[in-house]
Amino acid sequence: MILRSFASNQPYTLIAVPVTVLLALMPAAWHGGLSPMQVDFPADDLFYWVYQSKAAVVGITASLIIAGAFFANLVFNKHEFYNVPVYVPAIMYAMTATVLSLIQLSLPVLLANVFLLAGLNKQLLVFRQTRVLAEYFECGFWYGMAAVFFPPYLALAAGLWFTTIITRAFHWREHLLPLIAFCVPFLYWVVWKYWNDDMGDLVLFHKTMTYDVQGYFMSFSWPESVFFIVTVISIALSLPRYLFLADRASNKARSVKNVFLIMAVAMSLAIFLGYLLVLKWILLCAALPVTFIAGYWFTNYRYSLISPLMFYIFCSATTLVVLHFYHLIP
Repeated sequence: MILRSFASNQPYTLIAVPVTVLLALMPAAWHGGLSPMQVDFPADDLFYWVYQSKAAVVGITASLIIAGAFFANLVFNKHEFYNVPVYVPAIMYAMTATVLSLIQLSLPVLLANVFLLAGLNKQLLVFRQTRVLAEYFECGFWYGMAAVFFPPYLALAAGLWFTTIITRAFHWREHLLPLIAFCVPFLYWVVWKYWNDDMGDLVLFHKTMTYDVQGYFMSFSWPESVFFIVTVISIALSLPRYLFLADRASNKARSVKNVFLIMAVAMSLAIFLGYLLVLKWILLCAALPVTFIAGYWFTNYRYSLISPLMFYIFCSATTLVVLHFYHLIP
């Protein structure tokens, strides 16, 4: 049983992560390549040389997804989302990010997700500690790095500030320092632009107005529509298990899950902020919320009859998108 292997303490199952990602993406280097969505975010300048080669795009995409999958699983286990080490989050991120990249690739989001996980790792260390300024500074810095490369992640600052309010007694340094740290990467970015005599290109985003409005979601193929429907159903079914913990759950477990839930809302708001800023729906922002929330439910499959079924339906939906991308099914 695949789900049982990933939901148990068997590290060798992690080999499935790079295998899954490479099997789904590598044929694109010879097939027709991936089509990165370029909206002139700062990271698009960083990836300019990558966009010139189909093989480079596929290679960087696969590398960022694999790194994000391993990092997400590390954060999940380190902060005890579940009481024993499991590897469901790794395969969930690998499948979700890979399929979303086939539908709408954004390298800045994949890079920003790695920085976001670094910040989340520091943020979840804050639990009933007397001195947390170092953790808050590092957390704000990494969230700022994510926002520099992917500006819709500015919503993370609001999520960080709100979690501080509900998890800590009021100390003005703990509210001010993370916001200062969040701004530090932007200062580095301005200095970099000044050093390269490019101060005329300090705008974080460029919005293209058009009267040719088309329904983006209406243009999905049937496998893509099935994938999104299955993903929404999985999230809807997993939320009750995620929100209402068992009576024996520790205070730390409750705090960790509450903090991530707020940050997941901030990540989801980044989708709408992205549409407001650049008039595009950037769906890869949902990869981490799906990974942690649905992944937690799938990890607890022993307590739900429908959870294993939804996991295999989710796997089937991702497979359909991959097969459709390579024109193996209509």
